Amino acid sequence: MRSVLSLTPSYYEALKRLTLELAGVNLGSDHAFLVETRLSTLARNEGYESLNDMIEELFKTGQSRLAVQVVSRLLERDTHFYTDPESFDQLRDIVVPKLLESQPDNTLRILSFGCASGQEVYCIAMVLDKAREMYPKASFDITGVDYPSQSLERARAGIYTHFEVQRGLPIRDLVTYFEPHKEDWAVKDNLRKQVNFEETHLLSNLDLLGQYDIVMFRNNLPHYSSPAQVRVMRGLATLVKPHGCLMLATDETLNSINYGFDPHKDAANVFIKREEKVEQYIDPSIKQPNGRKTFEKSKRIIQDITDRSKKSVS
Repeated sequence: MRSVLSLTPSYYEALKRLTLELAGVNLGSDHAFLVETRLSTLARNEGYESLNDMIEELFKTGQSRLAVQVVSRLLERDTHFYTDPESFDQLRDIVVPKLLESQPDNTLRILSFGCASGQEVYCIAMVLDKAREMYPKASFDITGVDYPSQSLERARAGIYTHFEVQRGLPIRDLVTYFEPHKEDWAVKDNLRKQVNFEETHLLSNLDLLGQYDIVMFRNNLPHYSSPAQVRVMRGLATLVKPHGCLMLATDETLNSINYGFDPHKDAANVFIKREEKVEQYIDPSIKQPNGRKTFEKSKRIIQDITDRSKKSVS
């Protein structure tokens, strides 16, 4: 496989550093072919003659806009409908009913953190719509957030290929909530209007997002470096309301670092936010959020990576 790759090892290492610096995600050592496939498409869309031309311009000029485009494309994840179905059962049968007991206005805010191309967000909406007889007076504000990317734009459009709807989506849900759109399938307007999507840097100061009764963050944490995991969890702790719930995948846990959460007695992967303010120890060696909404870093960081890349090439 390596023989078909066009990027030099030094450029691939520079791209890994760039993604780690801007998004806290380690691409690993076995994704070279995937990187080239995704970035070759971006290079064509941006009007470059070749992938090498685009990467050379990126590391010669330190262009912030291009860096954002490159990292966004590298971060796109392949997701499908009803991943970890037990989590959706817990949402419907345990988490939502318990929270509604203490909600005087019967309105719950739900956040899908790291929503990729939106399947999880639409699954939340479908699950709650099908269970509306369980809580007929309740209303739900459902939001998905992720890095700005082509995947997030697809989530907003709510259009999926025939292959994508076959991965995890029951035929009954397909008939009820989707309609044909050319050769693809589109989420029907009545469901799409129940959700919204926002782009944000997942490692930034998340105060502008507000607080939520339920935050779902499933199958994402392992992709981050250890320092970035700390920053993500610190941010999640600010997003969940007191007595609200953080939901991980059914095989995930917070281990010994709870970030102000206590385990739910009926679901090992669900954690309840404590009432008291979280006392956070801030490790001075870990970079702190700077309040940016996107992951466009200062030119100093990009220039630093560019300089190191030039030295590697030379």
